[in-house]
Amino acid sequence: MIKSTDKTRPAHHEPNGKGFLNPWPSYVRHGHFQALRMMLQFDRKQVNSSQVTQVAKIQNLNKDLVATHSEPAAKSDDGHNKIAYTWLGHACFLVQIDGVNILFDPVFSDRCSPSQYVGPKRVTPPPCKLDELPRIDIVVISHNHYDHLDLATIQNLQKQHQPYFYVPLGNKTWFDSIGIRTPKVRECDWWDGHDHSFHDGKSDIKILCTPCQHFTGRSIHDHYKTLWASWVVETKPKEEGQKPVKIFFGGDTGYRSVPDGKDEDEMPHCPAFKEIGDKVGPFDFSMIPIGAYSPRWFMSPIHCSPEDAVRVHEDIQSKRSVGMHWGTWVLTDEDMTEPPRRLQAAMAKRGHDPSVFSTMQIGETIVLDV
Repeated sequence: MIKSTDKTRPAHHEPNGKGFLNPWPSYVRHGHFQALRMMLQFDRKQVNSSQVTQVAKIQNLNKDLVATHSEPAAKSDDGHNKIAYTWLGHACFLVQIDGVNILFDPVFSDRCSPSQYVGPKRVTPPPCKLDELPRIDIVVISHNHYDHLDLATIQNLQKQHQPYFYVPLGNKTWFDSIGIRTPKVRECDWWDGHDHSFHDGKSDIKILCTPCQHFTGRSIHDHYKTLWASWVVETKPKEEGQKPVKIFFGGDTGYRSVPDGKDEDEMPHCPAFKEIGDKVGPFDFSMIPIGAYSPRWFMSPIHCSPEDAVRVHEDIQSKRSVGMHWGTWVLTDEDMTEPPRRLQAAMAKRGHDPSVFSTMQIGETIVLDV
């Protein structure tokens, strides 16, 4: 990580203390001119009705979600730890581990927008209603963009479950404004960790806030004012000799900035993921974004392509990964059915078994023995 010239602040904090930044050569901050150029180049023909119909077929309406998984995964019959994970669309996952239910970036609203009358509308609906979810113990938020932090969803989760909320720095004020306050809201900087005990001490886990390459803002006036993050969940075994189970959630991230006409393999890549892998990895299960990457010259600093995602998978030392951040809203102009195909090809090109990092249906639940 690049050293900060202000010794009183971490490198990812603005020197004036009023915001945050990506402190790596792998990031390029686009301005208003570049944003206008991107909008003029946006290829709407790439997203057509036939693609939307195909994407809708990835839906797996799991009517047995509650009945099958009302109790969190714990251990298999042979004593192995189990992770049950359900993709609820976009970057939203329900992960059940060691008796604890964790929701990542839940958005159940129809539109990811300040208003439910305008803005991107869901192509694939959520596989269940909020009130059909099992008990939720913890909600983890990667950053404050509308496709990751949704007002109605958060209010309903608080009303129904009163979970703990883990959020990056600067987001506590937003939670305060809707009546959700400390100690239920844990605001974290990169590398902050918190231990949790559930079920009379039978389930102990650690939540760790980790870096990623992105930006924030819920209006045109508050970009970079709050922090963005990836997250790690780690169990704390009770039995001597038992290994902890480690889960990585990538949130929303880029990997490298790729200008038009440049060889992306020659571009600097974000060092944060190798740092995470070296410090915390290897990971038993990871959730890594693979979509919303076109046009590449504009989106590459903030969104992984499938090829970037494979590099993240390698850097963090993930044993099993699943692709997310695709197939739910039309946010960019790539073919909506393309991310899984490119992911499979990228895995093969890098010499990996494609089944180790793949995609799943919305609403599908997979139980993994680790």
